[in-house]
Amino acid sequence: MAEPGGSSDVIVASAEQVKEQAESEQAARPKPEKTEETKPAQPTAAPTPAESDPGDKKQSQSPAAWLTQASPYETSPEAARGKWTAMGNRWMFLVDEVPYTGWLNDTDGKRYYLDSEGMMATGWLEEDGKTYYLDEDGIMQTGEVEIDGVLYTFDAYGVKTGEEDPNADKGETGKTASASEKKAAVKEDTRTASKKNSNISDKAESVKHIALTFDDGPGDFTDELLDCLIENNAHATFFMVGKEIENHPETVRRMVEAGCELGNHTYDHTDLTTLTAQQMQETIGATDQLLLELTGQGASVLRPPYGNVNDLVLSTVGTPMILWSIDTLDWKTLNPKKTVKTIKKEVCDGAVILMHDIHAETVEAARTIIPWLIEEGYELLTVHELAKTFGTDLTTGTTYRSFGKEDK
Repeated sequence: MAEPGGSSDVIVASAEQVKEQAESEQAARPKPEKTEETKPAQPTAAPTPAESDPGDKKQSQSPAAWLTQASPYETSPEAARGKWTAMGNRWMFLVDEVPYTGWLNDTDGKRYYLDSEGMMATGWLEEDGKTYYLDEDGIMQTGEVEIDGVLYTFDAYGVKTGEEDPNADKGETGKTASASEKKAAVKEDTRTASKKNSNISDKAESVKHIALTFDDGPGDFTDELLDCLIENNAHATFFMVGKEIENHPETVRRMVEAGCELGNHTYDHTDLTTLTAQQMQETIGATDQLLLELTGQGASVLRPPYGNVNDLVLSTVGTPMILWSIDTLDWKTLNPKKTVKTIKKEVCDGAVILMHDIHAETVEAARTIIPWLIEEGYELLTVHELAKTFGTDLTTGTTYRSFGKEDK
Protein backbone atom coordinates (compact mmCIF):
# COMPACT_ATOMS: atom_id res chain seq x y z
CA MET A 1 0.00 0.00 0.00
CA ALA A 2 1.28 3.45 -0.83
CA GLU A 3 2.15 5.71 2.05
CA PRO A 4 -0.66 8.20 2.82
CA GLY A 5 -0.06 11.77 1.68
CA GLY A 6 0.40 14.63 4.04
CA SER A 7 -0.79 18.06 2.98
CA SER A 8 0.42 20.32 -0.48
CA ASP A 9 1.75 18.66 -3.62
CA VAL A 10 1.42 15.35 -5.40
CA ILE A 11 3.03 11.92 -5.43
CA VAL A 12 3.71 11.06 -9.08
CA ALA A 13 4.25 7.36 -9.57
CA SER A 14 6.41 5.64 -12.18
CA ALA A 15 5.05 2.62 -14.02
CA GLU A 16 7.29 0.37 -11.93
CA GLN A 17 5.99 1.81 -8.62
CA VAL A 18 2.41 1.55 -9.70
CA LYS A 19 2.86 -2.09 -10.74
CA GLU A 20 3.54 -2.94 -7.07
CA GLN A 21 -0.03 -1.96 -6.18
CA ALA A 22 -1.57 -4.63 -8.43
CA GLU A 23 -1.97 -7.12 -5.61
CA SER A 24 -4.11 -4.73 -3.53
CA GLU A 25 -7.02 -4.76 -5.98
CA GLN A 26 -7.84 -8.25 -7.31
CA ALA A 27 -9.48 -9.34 -10.52
CA ALA A 28 -13.24 -9.01 -10.99
CA ARG A 29 -14.84 -8.94 -7.64
CA PRO A 30 -18.35 -10.28 -8.23
CA LYS A 31 -21.34 -8.53 -6.76
CA PRO A 32 -22.74 -10.21 -3.67
CA GLU A 33 -25.49 -12.67 -4.49
CA LYS A 34 -28.86 -12.27 -2.86
CA THR A 35 -29.95 -15.34 -1.01
CA GLU A 36 -33.19 -16.17 0.72
CA GLU A 37 -32.77 -15.61 4.43
CA THR A 38 -34.39 -17.49 7.27
CA LYS A 39 -34.26 -16.06 10.73
CA PRO A 40 -32.72 -18.58 13.18
CA ALA A 41 -33.05 -18.71 16.89
CA GLN A 42 -31.07 -16.15 18.91
CA PRO A 43 -27.43 -17.32 19.09
CA THR A 44 -25.98 -17.79 22.51
CA ALA A 45 -22.91 -16.02 23.82
CA ALA A 46 -19.50 -17.65 23.54
CA PRO A 47 -18.92 -19.92 26.56
CA THR A 48 -16.21 -19.14 29.09
CA PRO A 49 -13.34 -21.65 28.83
CA ALA A 50 -13.60 -24.52 31.29
CA GLU A 51 -10.42 -23.85 33.22
CA SER A 52 -9.36 -23.57 36.83
CA ASP A 53 -9.89 -20.27 38.61
CA PRO A 54 -7.69 -17.54 37.04
CA GLY A 55 -6.60 -16.45 40.48
CA ASP A 56 -5.11 -19.91 41.20
CA LYS A 57 -3.26 -19.79 37.90
CA LYS A 58 -1.92 -16.32 38.59
CA GLN A 59 -0.44 -17.41 41.93
CA SER A 60 1.50 -20.21 40.26
CA GLN A 61 3.24 -17.91 37.76
CA SER A 62 5.46 -14.87 37.92
CA PRO A 63 3.64 -11.56 37.32
CA ALA A 64 5.44 -11.04 34.00
CA ALA A 65 4.47 -14.49 32.71
CA TRP A 66 0.83 -13.95 33.72
CA LEU A 67 0.53 -10.61 31.92
CA THR A 68 2.19 -11.68 28.66
CA GLN A 69 0.78 -15.17 28.11
CA ALA A 70 -1.49 -15.78 25.12
CA SER A 71 -5.22 -15.31 25.48
CA PRO A 72 -6.85 -18.36 27.10
CA TYR A 73 -10.01 -17.92 25.03
CA GLU A 74 -10.76 -19.91 21.91
CA THR A 75 -12.46 -18.37 18.87
CA SER A 76 -16.24 -18.36 19.24
CA PRO A 77 -17.98 -20.81 16.87
CA GLU A 78 -20.21 -17.99 15.61
CA ALA A 79 -17.28 -15.70 14.72
CA ALA A 80 -16.69 -17.21 11.29
CA ARG A 81 -20.41 -17.09 10.41
CA GLY A 82 -21.19 -13.55 11.51
CA LYS A 83 -20.43 -10.05 10.30
CA TRP A 84 -19.94 -6.63 11.91
CA THR A 85 -22.65 -4.12 11.02
CA ALA A 86 -22.75 -0.39 11.72
CA MET A 87 -25.77 1.02 13.53
CA GLY A 88 -25.19 4.75 13.39
CA ASN A 89 -21.97 5.28 15.36
CA ARG A 90 -22.23 1.91 17.11
CA TRP A 91 -21.58 -1.67 16.02
CA MET A 92 -23.45 -4.97 16.15
CA PHE A 93 -22.29 -8.47 15.28
CA LEU A 94 -24.92 -10.32 13.28
CA VAL A 95 -25.03 -14.11 13.00
CA ASP A 96 -27.48 -15.12 10.28
CA GLU A 97 -28.90 -11.57 10.59
CA VAL A 98 -29.56 -12.01 14.35
CA PRO A 99 -27.70 -9.74 16.84
CA TYR A 100 -25.13 -11.63 18.89
CA THR A 101 -25.01 -10.93 22.64
CA GLY A 102 -22.43 -11.57 25.35
CA TRP A 103 -18.73 -12.22 24.92
CA LEU A 104 -17.40 -12.76 21.39
CA ASN A 105 -13.93 -14.13 20.65
CA ASP A 106 -13.50 -12.97 17.06
CA THR A 107 -11.40 -14.45 14.26
CA ASP A 108 -8.92 -11.57 14.64
CA GLY A 109 -7.94 -12.98 18.06
CA LYS A 110 -9.65 -10.10 19.90
CA ARG A 111 -12.40 -10.36 22.52
CA TYR A 112 -15.49 -8.14 22.43
CA TYR A 113 -18.68 -7.76 24.47
CA LEU A 114 -22.13 -7.21 22.96
CA ASP A 115 -24.83 -5.98 25.34
CA SER A 116 -28.38 -7.32 25.68
CA GLU A 117 -29.44 -5.34 22.60
CA GLY A 118 -26.47 -6.59 20.60
CA MET A 119 -24.51 -3.32 20.73
CA MET A 120 -20.72 -3.51 21.07
CA ALA A 121 -19.58 -2.23 24.47
CA THR A 122 -16.70 0.18 25.06
CA GLY A 123 -15.15 1.55 28.25
CA TRP A 124 -15.55 -0.03 31.69
CA LEU A 125 -17.64 -3.18 32.03
CA GLU A 126 -18.83 -4.96 35.18
CA GLU A 127 -19.72 -8.60 34.56
CA ASP A 128 -20.23 -11.36 37.17
CA GLY A 129 -18.48 -9.33 39.84
CA LYS A 130 -15.39 -8.73 37.67
CA THR A 131 -14.22 -5.49 36.06
CA TYR A 132 -13.04 -5.28 32.44
CA TYR A 133 -12.03 -2.46 30.13
CA LEU A 134 -12.78 -2.33 26.39
CA ASP A 135 -11.04 0.29 24.26
CA GLU A 136 -12.72 2.57 21.69
CA ASP A 137 -12.67 -0.31 19.18
CA GLY A 138 -14.41 -2.57 21.68
CA ILE A 139 -11.32 -4.75 22.27
CA MET A 140 -10.96 -6.23 25.77
CA GLN A 141 -7.69 -5.08 27.34
CA THR A 142 -5.06 -7.21 29.07
CA GLY A 143 -1.73 -6.44 30.72
CA GLU A 144 -0.84 -2.91 31.83
CA VAL A 145 -3.03 -0.18 30.33
CA GLU A 146 -3.00 3.56 31.09
CA ILE A 147 -6.53 4.97 31.24
CA ASP A 148 -7.13 8.65 32.02
CA GLY A 149 -3.69 8.97 33.58
CA VAL A 150 -4.06 5.89 35.79
CA LEU A 151 -2.10 2.68 35.17
CA TYR A 152 -4.33 -0.38 35.47
CA THR A 153 -3.38 -4.05 35.39
CA PHE A 154 -5.57 -6.70 33.74
CA ASP A 155 -4.89 -10.44 33.77
CA ALA A 156 -4.93 -12.66 30.68
CA TYR A 157 -8.69 -13.06 31.09
CA GLY A 158 -9.14 -9.28 30.96
CA VAL A 159 -10.06 -8.98 34.66
CA LYS A 160 -8.76 -5.86 36.45
CA THR A 161 -6.31 -6.87 39.16
CA GLY A 162 -4.82 -3.55 40.23
CA GLU A 163 -4.37 0.16 39.58
CA GLU A 164 -1.78 2.82 40.29
CA ASP A 165 -2.08 6.58 40.03
CA PRO A 166 1.49 7.80 39.43
CA ASN A 167 0.55 11.34 40.54
CA ALA A 168 -1.58 10.55 43.59
CA ASP A 169 -0.44 12.81 46.45
CA LYS A 170 3.25 12.15 45.71
CA GLY A 171 6.07 14.67 45.43
CA GLU A 172 9.23 14.12 43.37
CA THR A 173 10.91 12.31 46.26
CA GLY A 174 8.01 9.87 46.67
CA LYS A 175 6.90 11.49 49.93
CA THR A 176 3.39 12.76 50.52
CA ALA A 177 3.02 16.17 48.90
CA SER A 178 2.51 19.16 51.15
CA ALA A 179 -0.59 21.37 50.98
CA SER A 180 1.40 24.10 49.21
CA GLU A 181 2.76 21.60 46.68
CA LYS A 182 -0.77 20.35 45.97
CA LYS A 183 -2.00 23.92 45.50
CA ALA A 184 0.82 24.69 43.07
CA ALA A 185 0.12 21.48 41.18
CA VAL A 186 -3.55 22.44 40.82
CA LYS A 187 -2.56 25.82 39.34
CA GLU A 188 -0.16 24.15 36.89
CA ASP A 189 -2.80 21.61 35.88
CA THR A 190 -5.23 24.44 35.25
CA ARG A 191 -2.73 26.26 33.00
CA THR A 192 -1.95 23.00 31.14
CA ALA A 193 -5.63 22.18 30.66
CA SER A 194 -6.33 25.68 29.35
CA LYS A 195 -3.49 25.37 26.82
CA LYS A 196 -4.66 21.91 25.80
CA ASN A 197 -8.21 23.11 25.24
CA SER A 198 -6.88 25.96 23.13
CA ASN A 199 -4.95 23.48 20.97
CA ILE A 200 -8.07 21.36 20.51
CA SER A 201 -10.01 24.43 19.42
CA ASP A 202 -7.29 25.40 16.93
CA LYS A 203 -7.26 21.86 15.54
CA ALA A 204 -11.02 21.83 15.06
CA GLU A 205 -10.84 25.13 13.15
CA SER A 206 -8.07 23.84 10.85
CA VAL A 207 -9.85 22.22 7.89
CA LYS A 208 -8.23 19.21 6.23
CA HIS A 209 -9.14 17.74 2.86
CA ILE A 210 -9.41 14.22 1.41
CA ALA A 211 -10.98 12.41 -1.54
CA LEU A 212 -13.20 9.37 -1.13
CA THR A 213 -13.12 7.25 -4.29
CA PHE A 214 -15.32 4.29 -5.18
CA ASP A 215 -14.55 1.65 -7.83
CA ASP A 216 -16.39 -0.99 -9.90
CA GLY A 217 -19.89 0.48 -9.71
CA PRO A 218 -22.44 1.77 -9.92
CA GLY A 219 -24.14 -1.03 -8.03
CA ASP A 220 -27.26 -1.90 -6.08
CA PHE A 221 -26.03 0.02 -3.02
CA THR A 222 -24.67 3.18 -4.68
CA ASP A 223 -27.89 5.16 -4.24
CA GLU A 224 -27.73 4.60 -0.48
CA LEU A 225 -24.16 5.91 -0.53
CA LEU A 226 -25.26 8.97 -2.51
CA ASP A 227 -27.97 9.63 0.08
CA CYS A 228 -25.30 9.71 2.79
CA LEU A 229 -23.03 12.02 0.76
CA ILE A 230 -25.89 14.44 0.07
CA GLU A 231 -27.01 14.45 3.73
CA ASN A 232 -23.48 15.37 4.81
CA ASN A 233 -22.77 17.86 1.99
CA ALA A 234 -19.85 15.66 0.91
CA HIS A 235 -18.46 14.85 -2.54
CA ALA A 236 -16.79 11.70 -3.89
CA THR A 237 -15.33 10.39 -7.14
CA PHE A 238 -16.81 7.28 -8.75
CA PHE A 239 -14.61 5.21 -11.07
CA MET A 240 -17.26 3.33 -13.01
CA VAL A 241 -17.30 0.20 -15.16
CA GLY A 242 -19.17 0.68 -18.44
CA LYS A 243 -21.35 -2.41 -18.26
CA GLU A 244 -22.52 -1.36 -14.78
CA ILE A 245 -23.37 2.12 -16.03
CA GLU A 246 -25.82 0.48 -18.45
CA ASN A 247 -27.53 -1.25 -15.49
CA HIS A 248 -27.82 1.88 -13.30
CA PRO A 249 -28.32 4.95 -15.52
CA GLU A 250 -30.38 6.95 -13.00
CA THR A 251 -27.74 6.43 -10.32
CA VAL A 252 -25.13 7.99 -12.62
CA ARG A 253 -27.33 11.04 -13.15
CA ARG A 254 -27.70 11.38 -9.37
CA MET A 255 -23.90 11.46 -9.02
CA VAL A 256 -23.73 14.57 -11.16
CA GLU A 257 -26.64 16.19 -9.32
CA ALA A 258 -24.84 15.50 -6.00
CA GLY A 259 -21.69 17.28 -7.19
CA CYS A 260 -19.62 14.10 -7.49
CA GLU A 261 -16.95 13.46 -10.11
CA LEU A 262 -17.30 10.85 -12.86
CA GLY A 263 -14.33 8.54 -13.36
CA ASN A 264 -13.60 5.84 -15.94
CA HIS A 265 -12.66 2.30 -14.89
CA THR A 266 -12.89 0.77 -18.42
CA TYR A 267 -15.94 -0.98 -19.86
CA ASP A 268 -15.36 -4.42 -18.30
CA HIS A 269 -12.52 -3.98 -15.76
CA THR A 270 -9.79 -5.17 -18.12
CA ASP A 271 -6.11 -4.81 -17.16
CA LEU A 272 -4.94 -2.07 -19.52
CA THR A 273 -1.37 -3.38 -19.59
CA THR A 274 -2.63 -6.47 -21.46
CA LEU A 275 -4.16 -4.42 -24.30
CA THR A 276 -2.95 -2.70 -27.43
CA ALA A 277 -3.33 1.07 -27.74
CA GLN A 278 -6.41 0.63 -29.93
CA GLN A 279 -8.03 -1.81 -27.49
CA MET A 280 -7.41 0.64 -24.64
CA GLN A 281 -9.07 3.43 -26.58
CA GLU A 282 -12.07 1.20 -27.30
CA THR A 283 -12.74 0.09 -23.72
CA ILE A 284 -12.19 3.58 -22.31
CA GLY A 285 -14.08 5.24 -25.14
CA ALA A 286 -17.12 2.96 -24.75
CA THR A 287 -17.44 3.96 -21.09
CA ASP A 288 -17.02 7.66 -21.83
CA GLN A 289 -19.68 7.45 -24.54
CA LEU A 290 -22.19 5.98 -22.07
CA LEU A 291 -21.47 8.79 -19.60
CA LEU A 292 -21.76 11.40 -22.33
CA GLU A 293 -25.17 10.09 -23.42
CA LEU A 294 -26.47 10.01 -19.83
CA THR A 295 -25.02 13.22 -18.40
CA GLY A 296 -23.64 15.27 -21.27
CA GLN A 297 -20.06 14.80 -20.06
CA GLY A 298 -17.42 12.09 -20.16
CA ALA A 299 -15.09 11.02 -17.36
CA SER A 300 -12.59 13.63 -16.17
CA VAL A 301 -10.26 11.07 -14.55
CA LEU A 302 -9.43 7.38 -14.97
CA ARG A 303 -8.35 4.68 -12.59
CA PRO A 304 -6.58 1.77 -14.33
CA PRO A 305 -7.97 -1.58 -13.12
CA TYR A 306 -5.71 -3.14 -10.45
CA GLY A 307 -3.64 0.06 -10.51
CA ASN A 308 -1.63 -1.38 -13.41
CA VAL A 309 0.08 0.96 -15.88
CA ASN A 310 3.04 0.75 -18.24
CA ASP A 311 4.62 3.14 -20.74
CA LEU A 312 1.99 2.35 -23.38
CA VAL A 313 -0.83 3.08 -20.95
CA LEU A 314 0.79 6.36 -19.90
CA SER A 315 1.10 7.48 -23.53
CA THR A 316 -2.36 6.30 -24.61
CA VAL A 317 -4.81 7.31 -21.87
CA GLY A 318 -6.19 10.79 -22.47
CA THR A 319 -7.04 11.74 -18.88
CA PRO A 320 -5.14 11.97 -15.56
CA MET A 321 -4.84 8.56 -13.84
CA ILE A 322 -5.72 8.43 -10.15
CA LEU A 323 -4.38 5.71 -7.90
CA TRP A 324 -4.71 5.83 -4.09
CA SER A 325 -2.79 6.36 -0.85
CA ILE A 326 -5.13 4.39 1.45
CA ASP A 327 -6.33 0.93 0.40
CA THR A 328 -9.12 -0.15 2.76
CA LEU A 329 -9.18 -3.72 1.36
CA ASP A 330 -12.95 -3.49 1.80
CA TRP A 331 -13.55 -5.92 -1.07
CA LYS A 332 -11.39 -8.52 0.68
CA THR A 333 -12.53 -8.24 4.29
CA LEU A 334 -16.20 -7.39 3.61
CA ASN A 335 -16.11 -6.12 7.20
CA PRO A 336 -17.45 -2.58 7.82
CA LYS A 337 -15.71 -2.34 11.18
CA LYS A 338 -12.29 -3.14 9.71
CA THR A 339 -12.84 -0.69 6.84
CA VAL A 340 -13.71 2.10 9.28
CA LYS A 341 -10.74 1.23 11.51
CA THR A 342 -8.31 1.34 8.57
CA ILE A 343 -9.50 4.79 7.52
CA LYS A 344 -9.41 6.17 11.06
CA LYS A 345 -5.87 4.86 11.49
CA GLU A 346 -4.40 6.03 8.17
CA VAL A 347 -6.35 9.13 7.13
CA CYS A 348 -4.38 12.34 6.69
CA ASP A 349 -4.64 15.65 4.87
CA GLY A 350 -4.54 15.15 1.09
CA ALA A 351 -5.26 11.40 1.16
CA VAL A 352 -7.04 9.51 -1.62
CA ILE A 353 -9.06 6.63 -0.16
CA LEU A 354 -9.98 3.53 -2.18
CA MET A 355 -13.29 1.70 -1.63
CA HIS A 356 -15.86 -0.21 -3.72
CA ASP A 357 -19.52 0.79 -3.74
CA ILE A 358 -20.69 -2.57 -5.15
CA HIS A 359 -20.52 -4.05 -1.63
CA ALA A 360 -23.21 -3.48 1.00
CA GLU A 361 -20.54 -3.72 3.71
CA THR A 362 -18.61 -0.85 2.14
CA VAL A 363 -21.67 1.39 2.09
CA GLU A 364 -22.32 0.53 5.75
CA ALA A 365 -18.76 1.60 6.54
CA ALA A 366 -19.20 4.80 4.51
CA ARG A 367 -22.32 5.74 6.47
CA THR A 368 -20.20 5.62 9.63
CA ILE A 369 -16.95 7.11 8.40
CA ILE A 370 -18.34 10.07 6.41
CA PRO A 371 -19.87 11.88 9.43
CA TRP A 372 -16.83 10.91 11.54
CA LEU A 373 -14.41 12.46 9.04
CA ILE A 374 -16.43 15.68 8.98
CA GLU A 375 -16.43 15.80 12.78
CA GLU A 376 -12.64 15.40 12.68
CA GLY A 377 -12.33 18.49 10.50
CA TYR A 378 -12.06 16.91 7.04
CA GLU A 379 -13.75 18.29 3.94
CA LEU A 380 -14.69 15.51 1.52
CA LEU A 381 -13.87 16.58 -2.04
CA THR A 382 -13.72 15.14 -5.54
CA VAL A 383 -10.28 14.33 -6.91
CA HIS A 384 -10.14 17.49 -9.05
CA GLU A 385 -11.33 19.61 -6.12
CA LEU A 386 -8.66 18.06 -3.89
CA ALA A 387 -5.92 18.67 -6.46
CA LYS A 388 -7.00 22.29 -6.86
CA THR A 389 -6.98 22.79 -3.09
CA PHE A 390 -3.31 21.79 -3.02
CA GLY A 391 -2.40 23.79 -6.12
CA THR A 392 -1.92 20.79 -8.40
CA ASP A 393 -2.93 20.81 -12.08
CA LEU A 394 -3.82 17.26 -13.12
CA THR A 395 -2.22 16.36 -16.45
CA THR A 396 -2.67 13.61 -19.03
CA GLY A 397 -0.22 10.70 -18.91
CA THR A 398 0.50 11.15 -15.20
CA THR A 399 -0.52 9.02 -12.21
CA TYR A 400 -1.39 10.52 -8.82
CA ARG A 401 -1.65 8.81 -5.44
CA SER A 402 -2.30 11.66 -3.01
CA PHE A 403 -1.84 15.38 -2.46
CA GLY A 404 -0.17 17.25 0.40
CA LYS A 405 2.88 18.96 1.87
CA GLU A 406 4.59 15.69 2.73
CA ASP A 407 4.30 14.63 -0.93
CA LYS A 408 6.86 17.20 -2.07
